[in-house]
Amino acid sequence: MDKLKKCIWIVNTVAAAGERGITFAELNRKWTADPENDPIPDRTFHRLRGYIADIFGIDIDCDKRYNAYYIPYRDELYDDRLKMWLLNSFAMHSRLSGDLELRRRVRFEEIPGGSRWLDPVMEAMQQFRRISFLYQKEYETAKTSYPNCAPLALKLFKQRWYLIADKGVGEIRFFALDRMAEVKTLGEKFQMPSDFDVDDLFQDAFGMYVNPEIATERVVVKADRDQSRYLMSLPLHHSQQIIEKTDDYSVFSWRLKPTYDFVQQLLTMNLHIEVLEPLSLRTRIADLLKSMAKKYSCSQDGLI
Repeated sequence: MDKLKKCIWIVNTVAAAGERGITFAELNRKWTADPENDPIPDRTFHRLRGYIADIFGIDIDCDKRYNAYYIPYRDELYDDRLKMWLLNSFAMHSRLSGDLELRRRVRFEEIPGGSRWLDPVMEAMQQFRRISFLYQKEYETAKTSYPNCAPLALKLFKQRWYLIADKGVGEIRFFALDRMAEVKTLGEKFQMPSDFDVDDLFQDAFGMYVNPEIATERVVVKADRDQSRYLMSLPLHHSQQIIEKTDDYSVFSWRLKPTYDFVQQLLTMNLHIEVLEPLSLRTRIADLLKSMAKKYSCSQDGLI
């Protein structure tokens, strides 16, 4: 953990130095600003550089003109979601591991139960081995057996891990890990489909619904000032664009499949947005709101 702590600190410090970079002496001065830290020996620093490259895939180069260390293509580091997730996770663990008081003041979302299958599934993915498992669908009590699946990819969405797998007949299905049981790695190996790309698979999807029968459309939404700020800070989809921006509202567009989970997301924003396009989605939202209004306008058990 001490090694990881140093690696994370070095990556963040070198990245913060920008294109100019930072000398080894400057790096050590910053490190020893904390009285609990001893200086990092030169040989140890270079070993840690190799460790950072191996574990995180991040190279730290040296500009010989100034003997300054820097991260080439630094902007790409911040755009790499996996690397940033790993760095942030390790940084958080390192910060909390030695501070019990701080741990009491930092709260996390509940970890999905399916995370217990992450390691065996990822190991099977790494070794290109098929797996078998039982699966219980959301609205069913019985479990279905899947005796021969090729684990192709994993996706995390709203606190739930999903496995993207080939059932064995070229049919790709999605499985929530927390609904899987008795996961076993088989001896039989599989080949990754040459045309499979997980990013392409979800290119026009909002969440986990990838339905080829639903057409990709341009969705345009008008959001009030507060909701606009939220969408600007946390875009709903990678295709998000701002068409119009005023002091009172903004108009956003996305290019995606308006699936059930996307409609549900729009409904959470209720009065703060108005769907402008396409007309079919606007009508769909209006019908849902009318049904909800009708339900609440009826007198039930004395409530009106």
